[in-house]
Formats: sequence, C-alpha cells, structure tokens
Amino acid sequence: MRIHSDFIGGNIQVLKVEETEIYVRNEIRDTKENWFYWAFCVEGAQGTTKTFHFDKKWIGYYGPAISHDLKTWEWLGAEDETVVSDSFTYTFAEDEERVYFAHNMLYHPMHFHEFCRNTGLEIQTLCTSEAGNKVPCICTGSGSEVILLTARHHACEATGNYILEGVLEELHRNEIPGFQVIAVPFVDYDGVVKGDQGKARVPWDHNRDYDSEKDAIYASVREIRRIAAEKKIRYAFDFHSPWHNGGANDRVFIPQKSYSKNTIRFANLFEKIITPEAFPYFASGTFPPDVSWNRSGTPTFAAYMNETGGAELAFTLETPYFRAGDCRFSPQRARETGRCFARALRDYHSRSVKISFTGDLLYQMPMNDLCRTGDGYDFMPLLQTMWSRLSDTDYLIGNIESPVAGEELDGYTHEKYCFNSPDEVLQALKKSGFDMVSLANNHSMDRGQEGIAATLAACEREGLEHIGMYRTAEENDEVFVRNIGGIRVGFVNYTYGTNAFAHHRFLDEDKKYMVKMTQPEETLEGAIDLLKPLEKIEEATRKLYDPVSPVVAPYLEKLKWDIQRTKEQSDYVVMLLHSGGQYNIEPDAYTKMLADKIWEYGADVIIGNHPHIILPSAYENGRFTAYCLGNLISARSGPSDCPVDANFSAVVNLILEKKDGDIEQHITFRLCQTIRDTEGKVVPYTVDTYDYWKEHPTEEYHRLILEYANRFMPGMNYAEPQAEYRIC
Repeated sequence: MRIHSDFIGGNIQVLKVEETEIYVRNEIRDTKENWFYWAFCVEGAQGTTKTFHFDKKWIGYYGPAISHDLKTWEWLGAEDETVVSDSFTYTFAEDEERVYFAHNMLYHPMHFHEFCRNTGLEIQTLCTSEAGNKVPCICTGSGSEVILLTARHHACEATGNYILEGVLEELHRNEIPGFQVIAVPFVDYDGVVKGDQGKARVPWDHNRDYDSEKDAIYASVREIRRIAAEKKIRYAFDFHSPWHNGGANDRVFIPQKSYSKNTIRFANLFEKIITPEAFPYFASGTFPPDVSWNRSGTPTFAAYMNETGGAELAFTLETPYFRAGDCRFSPQRARETGRCFARALRDYHSRSVKISFTGDLLYQMPMNDLCRTGDGYDFMPLLQTMWSRLSDTDYLIGNIESPVAGEELDGYTHEKYCFNSPDEVLQALKKSGFDMVSLANNHSMDRGQEGIAATLAACEREGLEHIGMYRTAEENDEVFVRNIGGIRVGFVNYTYGTNAFAHHRFLDEDKKYMVKMTQPEETLEGAIDLLKPLEKIEEATRKLYDPVSPVVAPYLEKLKWDIQRTKEQSDYVVMLLHSGGQYNIEPDAYTKMLADKIWEYGADVIIGNHPHIILPSAYENGRFTAYCLGNLISARSGPSDCPVDANFSAVVNLILEKKDGDIEQHITFRLCQTIRDTEGKVVPYTVDTYDYWKEHPTEEYHRLILEYANRFMPGMNYAEPQAEYRIC
C-alpha cells in the first residue's frame, strides 16, 4: 500500500501506519497559521478496510470527498452529518487500485480546460508564474468596460472555481453589451498545482498583494494590477471559500470591507434571482466590516479594485466547502449559483432608480443611556440587523426626530418630550445607508434656533444631506433636487408644528424661514392642535380651511410655491410631510386636507410621518399617499391603550424608470419591527420581519406580519410574508 500526495493538489504527511490504522496530517508548508486543507491518494489497498486519523477535526460534515480519476468527486458520507470529525473509515473494493481522498471537492486546471472546450472559450496566458508555469486566463466579449473575475487567490479554496464556471457560462451565453470579460481562474497557480494551503503565506499571500503602497511580489497579481490600471474596470469579483466550517461559514455570503450601498443593492438582486437548484442566498447574511475576522483596511483584491481600480462594484463572494443552509455542496449547485450571480449582475447593470423612505428615527430619553459606551456612544446596534436591507437602494431618507446640537447646548436628552442626541446618531445612520434626513418635524426647535444651526452643521460633518431646516431665508428658498440615476428627483419637507406648546420656544418673527411649516406654531392663531380627538381636529380644519382663513393662507401659498418651483426643475417631486395626531389610528382631517392640497400643487408622491404607528395608506388614480410609516427606531413602545402595535413600521421603496421621456413608477414596501429586551439584548433593535420570520416561523408571527402589512396597504390582501410587498 502506498499513501502519497504526488498529484496536482496533493497535500499530506503520513505520521504512522499500524495495520488498519493510519495517522496523517496536512502540510502547512509556508502558511503561518494552522490551516485545514489536505488531499492524498491511496494505492494498493484493494480488499482492505482502513481508518485514517488526523491530528485535528479536518474532515467535513459528509466525510471526505473521494474520486478515482481526480475529475469527478462525491462525498463518502458520515454517520452524523451535523459535526466534523478527525477520522474516517473506508473499505477498498477488490478492483480499487487507486482512490483519492480530499478535504473538499477539488478543482484543477484540467477541469477548467475541459469547461472551456465545452463552452467554446479560448484559454489565453495571463503571465508566467514564479515556478515557470503559464497562468491561464479568459478574455471574451468586446467593449470599453471590463468585468474582471478571479478565483484561487488562496490555493486551497476550490469552491470559487465552480462558481466561476457558472458565471462565465452565463456571461458567454448572454453577454452584457459593451463589456469585455476577463477571468483569472487560478491567481495562485503554483499553489493550486502543488497543493498548498495558499493562505497567510510568508511574507503575505496573493490576496494581500494588493497594497497600493507596495509593489506586487507575485507575477499574476502584478498583471492583474496592470489590467486595472490600463482598462476601465466597472465590475470586479473574487470567488473564495471561507473557513473550514461552522456558523457563518455554512452559507454563501459577501464580506464587506466597507459599507457599500452598491454591494447591498446587488446582494438583494442576487437573493431575488436565486433558483431552487442553486445554493440558498440571503442578502441579510452580508458580513459588515469590522465584525469578527472581517477587518477593514486589509489589502485585498476587492478593496484594491474599489479604491485604486475605480470599480463601481467590487467584492468577494464566499462559497462554503460543505454546505449552505441545508444544501450540501455539489459542483452542479455551485455552477447554478454562478449562473444566478451573472443574471443578478445583468439586473444590477440595467436596474431602475430606487429611492427608499423609513419611518421616524425617534431618539427618546432612554436611548442615549442605552447606547452609551466606555468612551462615547454607539447607535449601530439599533439598525445592525437591518443595514443590508436599508442599503438596498440608491437613495435612503429618514426623518430624524431630534436635534443633534452638542451636549453643551442644555445637555443631551433629559426630558420626556424634548430631545438632543450625540453626533454618533448621525454616524450610525450614515453607516446604515442613509443619504438624507428630513428635519422639519415637531422636534426641530427642541434646542431652539441655535440647535437648528448646530444640527445642520452636524449633518454636514457626517456627510448626510438634509432638508426642512435652514440657516437663512436664501437657503429656505433653494429647491432640493438630486440627480439619482439620471432622474431629477425633487424633495419638499414640511411640518405641522415644532412642539412650541410644550417647550415654549418660538421662532423669531424674522427667523420663520428656519423651519418649513404648514401652519403657525402651536398656540398661535391659526394653529390646529393635532393632539386633540379626531372630531375636534375635523371641526377646527373646517373652520380654518373652508374657506381658507387669511391667517393660514400664507402657509399654503408657500407650500404651493415650493412644490411648483421644485416641479419646474425636476422630473419627479416627493413630498415629505410631517403631520398627524400621535397614535391616532386613522389619518386626521387636517392631514387629509393637506394631502389634497399637495396633490393639487403638483407633487408625485406623499410620504408622511409623525403619528408613530402604521396608518393605512391610499393609492388612488395613480397617486400614493403614505400617511405614516411608523417608527423605524424608538426607545419605547407606544401607549398601552393604543390598539396598533407601535413596534411595526414600513420602509417604502419608490422605483422610477424613464420611458419615452415619461417617468414610470413602481412602489413596494418592507415591513419592519423593533424588538425589545430579548436574548439579553438591552438596546432595542429593528429587524426586517421577513428575515425574522424565517428564523421564527410561528403561526402567531405569520398572523402579525400579515395584519400590519395589510394595515399599511389596505385592499391588497397579502397572504404570505414577503421580502417586499408590491403596492403598484
């Protein structure tokens, strides 16, 4: 009997042979860390049974992968497929002269050559490796921009090659016009052939050879960096395998080195297009930066293509060695996953403009204490589980109900209804995907006019655009229009009041421009108290607006002027309206009257907030009015006597597309929920109900989700929890 590693990809050390017991371990070679890859061949063991023992649990859930020709592989199987092992037993048939065993299903250059022959792709040479081998590559298609695909930066990570096959096959069969595809299937070609781990090499491995401050030490990486410098890289993807097994390693996922909205947009498209024949994939599994081993600032192919290569979209996709969810690894599933990946890229490339709106960001009194750390504040846990859903958009908007005015301005929040939050609030929103915050709301004056100026400065420091509060009359008169994906979208933001009745702070007569208001401040003549019962609000609205009183007419005129000027300079106008009675379970007469006026003045959609619970929306004659999305973030649940659960909220997605000069709109929403005091977590955190339901698929939660989905959009009769609910 002979046990050896004398073949492409071979890696083993035989420590001891005792009759039927054989002791082996993998060769680490120049890898600095204790890695897990192994592959060996047994010859001359016909008709015997042998047990192979490793020094560590380096055998996967399904036992070793076995082959007789190094071309096709299957799992040996294991008694318990929920654990990994340090040994396996194999009975050699009388005619089995040679059997290959490996940690995972190997992929060698001969596999790629066969794939290219069958697909009609011509193999070219990227460069000559350090060992004198010709490193293969593919260049196909034509166009001024490049899709760059790589695999095996780490020699042992073979699952990426199977994914790459599917991507190449789909892109070759259905080209994306205007693109050349360049693929390097074995970046560490020498390591693949020799059977190296290829990870954490001395002085560094191929994927760490992308430090823009240093010259590349590997020929293949040097050539890839040259391609990035000379060609226009639009999309760049690197296919890897994660750590051996366990937890997050048992799924297909993207590790982000920085918060990238483009990556999240792609991830959600990828999730939607996954077929039953592929591995399951969920965008919510995207690894955020600086969590566990995923450290930002580390040189990688993806980071280099983003930062130095100028790619719009560049990341690593990790595919597990053994299983993704309940699906065991197979080359067929991996290839189909690659095909789905390529289809998602096509959808990403041709995507419509997506603009998203969240419920109120409500930082009440306990929030600062809950999010306090040893040296400051950390508000990321509030939205950490939502960030991969929130960032699935081109432009994300939230209504922040708190000044961010600095502690020196009467301290941070210390009263029940008068707020002031640290700058870290804005930092967390920016990391969570927010692009703009609306500021015209009933908490605009919680720290007075000085607080308004400080809040605007804080938003600008953190790179968040803002609307609704202003330093000067000239700023107030400027229209807010942004070119989002080639569509000019205008935004207008108004509030019904500023809580003047409570804190007794009023805008100076010559500073009324600082907050955009739909009526006079509370307690002043012409102001309707929206805290009163619905019938009282209806009575007051009728008195003041039928006909329109001269006291409130200037407010409507300014609202009309703003909408119409914005409309003149944009393709589409969004009204961000802060109005309504807190916890009123139906829209009030004043807010409905305002909505009618706003439609009359020319807005294209109305997104409302403030009542703090989901209110029924309206879609009539192509016009969508969301009266209230609820609270995305809040420190407390609503009052106990409110029949509507204030922990549920909606995220509305506005999808716009230009067709023949007109704007075509589609509207969807996600349903969210704030979770409180569970699993030892003190800080309340918000979840996407669809993702949460997949983990907690109870009948009661199923019922609750549908109750609030159908409450938000009456008449649609949603029957199953969904990732996104279509409205129109």
